[in-house]
Amino acid sequence: MEESPTPVLDVLLHPIRWRIVQRVLGREVTTTDLKRDLPDVSTTTLYRHVAALIDAGYLTVVRERKIRGTTERTLTLDQTKVGRIDEREARAMTPDQHRQAFLMLLTRLAADFDRVVESGDLYPRLHQLGYSQLALYLSPEDMTAFRSAFEELITPYLAESPGKDRVVLSMFSLPDS
Repeated sequence: MEESPTPVLDVLLHPIRWRIVQRVLGREVTTTDLKRDLPDVSTTTLYRHVAALIDAGYLTVVRERKIRGTTERTLTLDQTKVGRIDEREARAMTPDQHRQAFLMLLTRLAADFDRVVESGDLYPRLHQLGYSQLALYLSPEDMTAFRSAFEELITPYLAESPGKDRVVLSMFSLPDS
């Protein structure tokens, strides 16, 4: 069987799988947690999409425990894999696939923002909220160095630990026309 030129998109450009990935991002969750967080997704559908993400290597089962005759799995996500499309795959994507991926991310970002604003928890956590846009001037070599330095900067903060709140950081870089 020939490998798809866009394996990341084949797995992640599904609305339910994308929502699962967003819920697991930066934490360990059980399948019970996912059912609670995604009440509009049937249990059968949820388990099918979780299995697809595990098979594709995005989700990892870190623990299993027996509960009333069934196995509850605790899942985590390899944050280094999600949201990263290598150049080969990006070149294989059509303009519509790029639009779809970007729109899916923006839609999820807007939904998460609405959830925070409506939660009543915005002002006590205002120090964790930020949104802005900057113009940077970078050569291709500068961009490579910037990405490397940024990855080095954020890596220590990617693991969940006691006493720390989960804050989702979303960044975009777009060439100016």
